[in-house]
Amino acid sequence: MKHLKRKLPPLTSLVAFEAAARLGSFTSAAEELNVSREAVSRQIRALETHLGVKLFERDANTAAMGPLGAQFFATVSPNLWAIASAAQDMAGDDSVTPTDAPVVDATLERDDLPTLLVVDDSAENIHHLNGLLRDQYRVIAQTSGPAALAYLSRESVDLILMDIQMPDMDGYETCRQIKATASLAEVPVIFVTNLDDPLDEANGLELGACDFISRPVVPAVLKARIATHIDLARSRAALEKLLSSRADRLQNAESLLARMAEEIDQFRA
Repeated sequence: MKHLKRKLPPLTSLVAFEAAARLGSFTSAAEELNVSREAVSRQIRALETHLGVKLFERDANTAAMGPLGAQFFATVSPNLWAIASAAQDMAGDDSVTPTDAPVVDATLERDDLPTLLVVDDSAENIHHLNGLLRDQYRVIAQTSGPAALAYLSRESVDLILMDIQMPDMDGYETCRQIKATASLAEVPVIFVTNLDDPLDEANGLELGACDFISRPVVPAVLKARIATHIDLARSRAALEKLLSSRADRLQNAESLLARMAEEIDQFRA
């Protein structure tokens, strides 16, 4: 327990951070939590000290979530809601359920949900997509092409949502490298971007992306396309596995027939 306590940040800091990240401001978080704005800021600073990173960029009057904040939020938020739901179920109290809380199926662990990798250098875009999709998917965020490729080298995902305009390595080059990697080539990539020129879409599709969605996104359309492409990828994988299995059986049958023919020839001789 002592080891766990050293690794976990204070729960009050996590709750303050989640509220500020979800609502987009310290003031709104303070109103929801019924505390002062200074208390929210103090808790988030304590969390930043614990993690050794800066989650929000601050000036005199405002605070904007940075890329690391968006990445941390994508991990923390669904797990906090899962803990809250479990506690609520144990307490037998279902009277207070926040309207924006993600739907968590009690029979389904977060790790069993399809995994989406969001690749975007904008914390606001990551926050928006996570809010739209976290009830149906396990959302992982990376803020650059190289970081996404490094993550994909060690973890598997069901689908990638990719921005195009990113510094150092844009979405086109990231997609090209993904499709050039044998173990990743079949992972669906959807470009979600501010670009809306047909030439941009054609370029993305030529590089192997399965879809191209221009912002502002329509949530129902985005969710439908994600579900469709994940289903198609899974169906294709299942079909390839079936065909491979039948090919193996056919080869085994041919080998057996060849041995039988040899034995018959030997018997006749």
